[in-house]
Amino acid sequence: MNLFKYIPTVILTVILSHTITAQTEIPDAPVFSSASIIPESNPTTVVLNWIPSDSLDVEGYIIYQVVSGITETIDTVYGRLSTNYSYDLTNIIDKAEQYRLAAFDDEYFKSSITNPHTTMFLSIEFDKCNTNIELDWTSYKGWTDGVKSYNLYRRSENGEYSMIKSLSADKLTYIDEDVDPNQTYLYYIEATSSSSLKATSNSVQLSTNAFIIPQYLYARYASVDGNNINLNFAIDNTAEVLEYRVQRSATADGTYATIQSYQNIGQSEIIHTDYDVNVNDYRYYYRLAAVNPCGIISSYSNICSNIVLDVLASDNLMHDILWTNYYAWPNGVSNFKVYRVFNDTRTEIGVNSAGDLDYSYNIEWYVNYCHARKINMTNEFCYYVEAYESESPEFVGSQGISRSNIACVNHYPVAWMPTAFNATSISAENRVFKPVLSFVEKEPYEFIIYDKWGCQIFQTNDTFEGWDGTIDHSHLAPSQYYTYFMRYYDHKNSEYIKTGTFFLLIE
Repeated sequence: MNLFKYIPTVILTVILSHTITAQTEIPDAPVFSSASIIPESNPTTVVLNWIPSDSLDVEGYIIYQVVSGITETIDTVYGRLSTNYSYDLTNIIDKAEQYRLAAFDDEYFKSSITNPHTTMFLSIEFDKCNTNIELDWTSYKGWTDGVKSYNLYRRSENGEYSMIKSLSADKLTYIDEDVDPNQTYLYYIEATSSSSLKATSNSVQLSTNAFIIPQYLYARYASVDGNNINLNFAIDNTAEVLEYRVQRSATADGTYATIQSYQNIGQSEIIHTDYDVNVNDYRYYYRLAAVNPCGIISSYSNICSNIVLDVLASDNLMHDILWTNYYAWPNGVSNFKVYRVFNDTRTEIGVNSAGDLDYSYNIEWYVNYCHARKINMTNEFCYYVEAYESESPEFVGSQGISRSNIACVNHYPVAWMPTAFNATSISAENRVFKPVLSFVEKEPYEFIIYDKWGCQIFQTNDTFEGWDGTIDHSHLAPSQYYTYFMRYYDHKNSEYIKTGTFFLLIE
């Protein structure tokens, strides 16, 4: 036997056997346990955790990232017992990320690449209308036993994280209603597996900036104008307001109903006239409501109300004027000015301090004044008051003034007739026969003198004209008894007739 002819075959067999053995002893892959994002890390840091490979000849691990479905190497970690890797993202995170691992040995043989783990991506949104925060996140993927729960963590701007809710694995949204306006909150999600593995999401910060409410809504006044009530509200036009609503109630603390809406067009005041009112008998309470872009009322003004005035007349020509207090300037009323309206002429007659809600006015002087000057005297005596605001706010710019209704009182006619007169008296006022009239309407009016035979010798329609004792203004009538007839009307157009006799004395 030629032994040497088998030697190449043996050598080749040994080499092939060694090569095949080396290629089949690839290292075991690590056990990929989690891919987490460190909350509030800057730059955003991803931490990958794993259980080391069981192969003793492993030299390290290869870190992969899956980008657009392609597995790309991003780094290498040396040391068989290495268990984690931190990776700083260069871009702002805006989606979930996928990572994979592989072990390599001292001959640079690689293990199989692990299945990917996908991080969670958390996004949140503040619902201004409902004042809550909506959280939405992607599911964690990679654990063979799946996700057991998602734990939600939150902290305030200066506080520490605490878990606010634990949700089952099929829940990927949550609405946090326990938030305060104009606060800053930070959130992150923690996923847990049935085998107690954990992974965290990115953290998100959000401020619950509510709609900007008006710094002020100020009822400047509610003032009567004829049979209507004028309202004026000063408003902060820098606020986020959809519309303003003028609201009215029968009582200050009652139910308010909207009577008019005004769109926000950047105006600095709301002026409204309420025509559906009875200003002589009732008080009405008003306020202005600001409505935010969600249609929710965000603030109210102070309340304002009209002043109701009444006047009573007594037999001694005294008028008692009473009125309700103004409601309600924050700093109250400074004073009330009292006015009379006689013959369409307005005159201030007095000033009352705050809280003094009545005033007495005697018109005897006015009656005498009109008689002495032969001025036709009105039979309608009217009054109103004006309330003046005390210390109005700077942003208003002017003092608030509220006018009451105009209330009037009437007297029934008073007609006094002399029983005699002397046409030749040395006193001029005694040489004319005429009635002394008070509170008689100027028109229609009739005054007639008859002699003792019933013949008319004088007639006038002027309430201030009298008979001078002459016939046709040419010669004196004889000294004897005469008859008068007078027809006049009161403020209600009721007719009065007065007749009688008197004696004409001629000396």
